[in-house]
Amino acid sequence: MSNVHTLKDIKDREAVGESLGKQIPSGRRLGSIRELELEKALRGSIKTTSDIASDYKDLQDVCLKQKKDLVLVQANANKKISQLNATNTRLRSSEQLFRNERKAEREKYSAEIKSLKSLIKTLEKEASLAQKASSADKIKILSLETKVRELEGKLDDLELEQVLHDSNAVGQMIEDSAQSDRKEIDSLRLELERVKEDLNSKECTIECMEKGIEATHEITSREIDALYSARSKLMEKNRSLRDQLELEKNNKVDPQPPPMNDSSHLGPEATPSTLNPSQIISVGGAEAVPLLATAPIVTSSSILPMLIYSILTLVLITIICFMASKWWNSRKKDDRPGKIFSGQAVSEIIPNRLPYKYWR
Repeated sequence: MSNVHTLKDIKDREAVGESLGKQIPSGRRLGSIRELELEKALRGSIKTTSDIASDYKDLQDVCLKQKKDLVLVQANANKKISQLNATNTRLRSSEQLFRNERKAEREKYSAEIKSLKSLIKTLEKEASLAQKASSADKIKILSLETKVRELEGKLDDLELEQVLHDSNAVGQMIEDSAQSDRKEIDSLRLELERVKEDLNSKECTIECMEKGIEATHEITSREIDALYSARSKLMEKNRSLRDQLELEKNNKVDPQPPPMNDSSHLGPEATPSTLNPSQIISVGGAEAVPLLATAPIVTSSSILPMLIYSILTLVLITIICFMASKWWNSRKKDDRPGKIFSGQAVSEIIPNRLPYKYWR
């Protein structure tokens, strides 16, 4: 058993050579081919075992280095996972705040739209009442014009009667009646002119109200379109934000540690390949930081001036309508058109001082 050598006895090739030299003296030659083959086999096995020992040491060094890299990668992964969790909480809080703001704005816009619609209805009612009043004024003007024509015809008849009759009493009475008729005609003409002026002012007021209503309709329609477009944009942005959050949740995967004895991670010279921590973390984690910068921020700077302008326009229209109605009521109290059509007025215009045969 003195010729048997184990790995513990073999330290290097020189020790193996010395042991062989001691076993085989220098003056002695091997007498058979079998001994030569055994010597070659022994030398080959000793070389193989020494190579295996050196490879084992190299593999131990590689494993230690790989363990250190794995610990570093796991630390980086845990750090990035904590960052992703913090980013996710911030995104959730910002999304909740954004939803609350959008809900408040939608409620505000809906209340403003309802108020504008009610104001439009009141303006339409006032416009219809003003149109009815203008039609009544037109009927009044036509009746006054017919009355003036009748009085002018009567005045012509009285002038003819004055020319035909020579008597002083009858002529004096006709002249007095003609003068009274002229006065009444002048008063009726003044009344007619005043009514025409009132009608013109009312028509101007109605035109202003119609223009204001049209402008209000246009402004409200634009505001409603702007609100609907802003609502659609907000819905699209909210949908995109939800999709990004879902992608971030789906891409959040824990990194798998590489196997210890896997030769795919080793290079051609039995050295570990460089590990990139960004390849272990998913791509969604790298996009989580700029996702906060792309959060939708919608301001109502373009809608507020339109709302202020429309509200001021509506207030101005209501003030004009109120002043016009107040002025019309005051004029209506001062004027008494019913007196013109009464029997007393007719008896005053055509005095009953002529004989019956001169009446028409």
